[in-house]
Amino acid sequence: MVKMFKNGVEIEKRLLSDRYTPVQRGRLTIADETNQGRHRPTKIARLVGDYGPKCQLHDVTLVWLNESRMTLTGDERIPNEQGKLVCYRQSWLVMLDAE
Repeated sequence: MVKMFKNGVEIEKRLLSDRYTPVQRGRLTIADETNQGRHRPTKIARLVGDYGPKCQLHDVTLVWLNESRMTLTGDERIPNEQGKLVCYRQSWLVMLDAE
């Protein structure tokens, strides 16, 4: 998986290769969960590694799917310097492993 935005700013398309952008590996899960703060169901995508969740997208939507690649978009929540969660738009380019 490659993140297509950094802190809400789009990464240039020419830099979206594993040569320039860190590729995160893991198991992708997508599920509906109840958002306790907003009292409504929310679809959450998680990239899970050997030691738990690596990152997640809230209110996730499938934008594009073709053979072994897809793009998901949603909200990424990152703590700021004060420890408060800041919500950014984020898209993931996901490469599926067929093995």
